[in-house]
Amino acid sequence: FCGNRIVSGSDDNTLKVWSAVTGECVQTLVGHTGGVWSSQMRDSIVISGSTDRTLKVWNADTGECVHTLYGHTKHQSAVTCLQFSSKFVVTSSDDGTVKLWDLKTGEFVRNLVALESGGSGGVVWRIRASNTKLVCAVGSRNGTEETKLLVLDFDVDLK
Repeated sequence: FCGNRIVSGSDDNTLKVWSAVTGECVQTLVGHTGGVWSSQMRDSIVISGSTDRTLKVWNADTGECVHTLYGHTKHQSAVTCLQFSSKFVVTSSDDGTVKLWDLKTGEFVRNLVALESGGSGGVVWRIRASNTKLVCAVGSRNGTEETKLLVLDFDVDLK
């Protein structure tokens, strides 16, 4: 939800941008090959994560896909959650990783979290980030990873 617009993702592989005023669909974003499990909108930027293991950056006004974030550094399983700022996109996945991407270029920056049990059951379900902290809800589908919250603090005073 952003201003007078709402974005929703679906198992039909699309996102829809809706008018919060009229309730009408004003844009359909097509390009994922799997269900869309996560999305966020800010101004005219929409970012979506999918079971197809990719992230897409969209222009909500035109419906154009600006970037697809993938390649050898992509998630190896469904994207479960995402959040973005003016510079970065943070994503989590069923593969047990949290990744950092450059919003403007679509380039992979680095892994922020990589669970030892990732790929064999460890999952990062949800993430929330501020300018200095990242909170990750982790667990597993098969008991390989204890359910817990991981908190990473990037503003630690090292006196």
